Amino acid sequence: MDDERRKKLANRLTPIQLYQLTPKTNCGECGHPTCLAYATQVIVGHSDMDACPYLDPEQKEAFRARLEDQHADGIGVKREGFDKALEFLRSEVRKWDFPGIAGSLGAVLVDEPGEAALRFSYFGRPVILSAEDVTGFSGEPLNPWEKILLYNYVIGGAAEPAGRWVGMESLPNSISKIKSLNAHCEAPLARAFAGRLELLPETTRCVGPALEISEQGVDFGAQFQILPKLSFRVLWWDEDTEEGFPPRVKFLFDASVLKVLDLESLLFACEQLTDRLLDCLKKAP
Repeated sequence: MDDERRKKLANRLTPIQLYQLTPKTNCGECGHPTCLAYATQVIVGHSDMDACPYLDPEQKEAFRARLEDQHADGIGVKREGFDKALEFLRSEVRKWDFPGIAGSLGAVLVDEPGEAALRFSYFGRPVILSAEDVTGFSGEPLNPWEKILLYNYVIGGAAEPAGRWVGMESLPNSISKIKSLNAHCEAPLARAFAGRLELLPETTRCVGPALEISEQGVDFGAQFQILPKLSFRVLWWDEDTEEGFPPRVKFLFDASVLKVLDLESLLFACEQLTDRLLDCLKKAP
């Protein structure tokens, strides 16, 4: 590594530096449940600085200029960005009282060697989360984005569901995510199951905890348990070649979902569900 690269790495911006510029009120107007979650996602290049309406304009533009240069140099994004984000999230989760929050998260406290940890379900399989790492119950590895998702779930603090289901368009500050949800989740699932919705019952059960639901005017619907306090509903309408209607899929969320996860983590969870459904479809006879 040359000296210039070392200098840039030493001076790179971190989530805590952006967090210090936020009001630290966790108001949620940015679409993230906490100012920390917002700062983390901006630094790794997965959220827009403008999502926070309370940053000082001069400080924001100066920070943005440095961050754009940093991303252009490949610093703070991809694996390196994940590592920095995880390092920061681990430092934050150390501040939490695991015995006090376990119940509200739908988790149980477990004793890991030398530290407290939480065990809870992720797509129906147990994971162990501590300040050091997140792994599957038997030690199987998770990818960095999954770890960020699970740390954000714990740090954000789960909320009880409102019991009202809404589309992403009903969630605040979600305009930029609606197109991504359709492109990466809804449209692929609509195409994959077009003309063969009969495969959906078995495919949904393959993914993990899923409950078939009935919705008026819907050809098939299922509710998936992603995390103990996070469920999605996915609705399918098959294609109608005679009437000229294409296949369609719609994701629905509990109205209080942004009290559980920020928008970026929510979109990632949707993509994880989509990938699992498509993988299960490939295995179908």
